[in-house]
Amino acid sequence: MNYSAWLWDIVNWLSLPLVTALAGILASRKLHREFPFFWTLLVTTAVVGVLRFSAQFAPGSTYDYVYWISNLAIDALNLLAVYELFGLRLFTGFYKVRFYRYLFAAVAVVIILGGGFIAMASANKYKAFIVQDRVFDFLVVALLAFFLALMVLMGREFRRYDFAIAFGLVVANAGALVASAMWLRSDQQGIIAEVSPITFDLASLVWLYCFWSKKPAVGQQPAAPLGTDVLLEARKWEGALKDWLNQEKR
Repeated sequence: MNYSAWLWDIVNWLSLPLVTALAGILASRKLHREFPFFWTLLVTTAVVGVLRFSAQFAPGSTYDYVYWISNLAIDALNLLAVYELFGLRLFTGFYKVRFYRYLFAAVAVVIILGGGFIAMASANKYKAFIVQDRVFDFLVVALLAFFLALMVLMGREFRRYDFAIAFGLVVANAGALVASAMWLRSDQQGIIAEVSPITFDLASLVWLYCFWSKKPAVGQQPAAPLGTDVLLEARKWEGALKDWLNQEKR
């Protein structure tokens, strides 16, 4: 195996130890309770990584089936992670409406089951899986773009963890979308196949850096201590207000 092959192997499997470490960090800091869908995405990605690594030594098309079927499960969890981030944390009004509360989970189940049946019934199963994956990636990227634009219009601010998760999901899913869109139309499929692993590695590094650090989240910074002059002025106004209230009672 030459140097180039070793390099691409590192790129392909770098995310496996990263997401495993990240899932452990979230569990040790009890953050898996705050981000259950995102944590499930990380754990599932780590398990899928082990399965894919083992399947590459299996005969025939075993690896291809393991890869694309497991990809549907990861795509569904991506959708649920987006729902958790924006529907449960940043726009809590969505969760109060029963229709929105079950919409994301229902769409994820329908796409997984429908995508699996369509791919199995298709004459060209490989192409069917790619198209299905592209549709899912587009859906996740479109939802992220919609909610990000909504946050900008409403003047909402991200907290540190929320911003890191959103940024990583955008990078990872946009890379997968570009790779799957170019895959069927390019002669350089070997290079294009590395676009998705590279973007997911970048997303994993962003997540790991954010959750590894113990810095306060954005929007949760401790307030700066008040100066002596400010306190004296506040007490003066407090005294004046008390005097005015006492006069009113008389």
